Amino acid sequence: MSETSFDIITKSALWTSYNNIYFYCSRPIDWDDLHIDHIIPEYFSNQLEKFEQIKIDYGLNSDFVLNALYNLVPTHGKCNLRKGSTLFSKETTLYYLALTNRTLEKIKAEIQKLKNRKNKGQILSRLQLALETQLIDIKELESIFIKAKQENWENEEIKLPDGVEFIDEVYDSFYLQTDCSKLYDKKLLMWGEYDSLELSNDNHETIVVSTLREWQSAQKSGFYPSSTIAIKMSDSFTFLEGFLEALHNAKMPRTSFISEPWIELRDLEYLSPNIIHDFEGELSQYAKEGTSIADLVKKGIITVTESSVNKISLEYEGMETSLIEQFRADFNKDGLEDIFVRGWTRAIGGTLGYGFTTILTRYSAKNLIEEVK
Repeated sequence: MSETSFDIITKSALWTSYNNIYFYCSRPIDWDDLHIDHIIPEYFSNQLEKFEQIKIDYGLNSDFVLNALYNLVPTHGKCNLRKGSTLFSKETTLYYLALTNRTLEKIKAEIQKLKNRKNKGQILSRLQLALETQLIDIKELESIFIKAKQENWENEEIKLPDGVEFIDEVYDSFYLQTDCSKLYDKKLLMWGEYDSLELSNDNHETIVVSTLREWQSAQKSGFYPSSTIAIKMSDSFTFLEGFLEALHNAKMPRTSFISEPWIELRDLEYLSPNIIHDFEGELSQYAKEGTSIADLVKKGIITVTESSVNKISLEYEGMETSLIEQFRADFNKDGLEDIFVRGWTRAIGGTLGYGFTTILTRYSAKNLIEEVK
C-alpha cells in the first residue's frame, strides 16, 4: 500500500492512460476504488541498503526512483492492501516495468493535458451534462469536492517563520504526511548557539541533553532546567516538542472563524487578554467580560511593543509576551480552525525569559481569539 498521497492529476492520468483497468489483471476500476500501487514497493524507500541491492540484482538503473511514473500503476483498493510490501520476482518485475515504460509518454501527455487550462470549458460542459443526465448526482459531486479539498489541504506546505535549527541544518518546511520521527534524534542548536543543555534534579544530579528524545527522557526522570540560561536554552526543545505534536494532531477544520475572513495576530480587536501570560491573574476578569486587547490598549493597561502580520508583542505589568503564528489547523478535533503559536515571555529590564507553545482559537463569530486551556 502506498504511503504517498498522489495529487489528483497524477491519479487521473494513470487511470486514463491504463484505460481505467486494473494493471495486473485487466479488470475495470471505478474511480472511487482507484489506488496507486508501486511495482517495486514503496516499503524499500525506508530500506535503502535492500533497495540498492534490488537495483543491482534486477539490473535496474542506479537512478531508479520508487515514486517515478514508470513504477506506478492503477489497482483496486483491496488488491493494493493485499499486495502490501510484496516484491515480485525479477522476471515479473522487469516484465511489468517494460509495460509501464511503453505507456510513459502517454501518461506524461495526459498529465500535460490535464494541466492545460484550455480544457477547462470542456471539463465544465461534461460535468454539467453528467449532472443533467443524472450520470452523477449532487451528493456524489459534493463528495468529490470534499475529498479533493482534503487532499489539497494535506499536501499544502507548512512554512515556519524561523525554522527549527539543528547543528547541521535548518528545517523550515513541513508537510502533514511527513514522517518526522528522525527529528527526535537530531542534535539541536540552542539559544546562544550551544549544542547541548545541562539539566538538574532535586538531588543536585546533572545530565546533558542535545536531542528531543534525550530531553523527554530526562524530564520523565525528574530533570529540569534550573538556571536562567538553561531555561532560555530549553526553548529549542519545548518548541520542537510542541510543533511535532501539533503537526501530528493537525486535521482539516470543518469551520473557521479566524480565516473566513482572515484574521491576523496584529488585529487586536479580535484578541482576548487571556493570551497574555499574566502571573497574578489580573486580566482574567477582562477576559470573562469579553474585553479585547484593543480596548485595554486604548485604556493604557496593555502596551503594544511590536506588531507584524504573524507576530504580536504585548507588555503588561513589567512582563512582555510575544506570540508568533506557525500554522493553522484543527488541533483538538472539535472541527474548528485553531492557530498554533510559538511564544516567549520575558521580564522587561530583567534576566527572566522562557519560551512556550500554545493553541489559540475562536469558538464563534461573537467570541474573541483566546488560548485553549
